[in-house]
Amino acid sequence: MATKKQQADYYCVAVKRNYEDVWRLVSKHSTREDAEAEIEKMRGYTGAFNYDNAELRAISRAEGKKEFGKSWEYTPIGGVRKTKPARAQQPEQEIES
Repeated sequence: MATKKQQADYYCVAVKRNYEDVWRLVSKHSTREDAEAEIEKMRGYTGAFNYDNAELRAISRAEGKKEFGKSWEYTPIGGVRKTKPARAQQPEQEIES
């Protein structure tokens, strides 16, 4: 039987283009093999959105947390992170007497 930690693990395909300093996570997979297969498929892309001069790698959730911080989680590009909204402070009103 799989442990809770094993069930929570997933793998992402990360791309770092030669003109960027950041890793971009472009897809999420349930196994490392699926992520590696996606990388091989991406290497074959041609045209405007190719990965010729890019570094590609598969990264697990645990590796991401170790490299990017404990609170790191995969978020799709353009996705919105769920955070608590900041409380808006109401301006103090003057009371006339």
